[in-house]
Amino acid sequence: MFFKRSEGFRYKFEEPLQTTFTIVENGKAEAGEAAIGGIIDISPRGIKMFSTVDLNAGKAICPQLEIRFVIDSQIIVAYGEVMWSRPYMKGKQYGIFFNNQAPLEDLIVEELKLRRKKEIMAEKKLKINA
Repeated sequence: MFFKRSEGFRYKFEEPLQTTFTIVENGKAEAGEAAIGGIIDISPRGIKMFSTVDLNAGKAICPQLEIRFVIDSQIIVAYGEVMWSRPYMKGKQYGIFFNNQAPLEDLIVEELKLRRKKEIMAEKKLKINA
């Protein structure tokens, strides 16, 4: 079996990271309320996300999304394409690919480093206080 995951790593969150997203049509985000989802894991070039919103409902092509989330401290706005979907609990999981967004890739890596550093410090404090 061949997997397209050629990037160096994927970071899996212990608890899904909250995200909001809107469907992009003709280069602009659709007007209206943003939908809510949870990021299960992330790499510099994409995410695995869960949502109760059916993005494929009545559509022949996979939608483009504008996705907003915070890994550590900065609001990240990413544009991605739904590459796959599968049923998951009461919603669906989606594989979202961020195509050729080098500054975004760098920002994701830096934010993950900061987040992980804080997680390690918190774990050390728990061990010391235990």
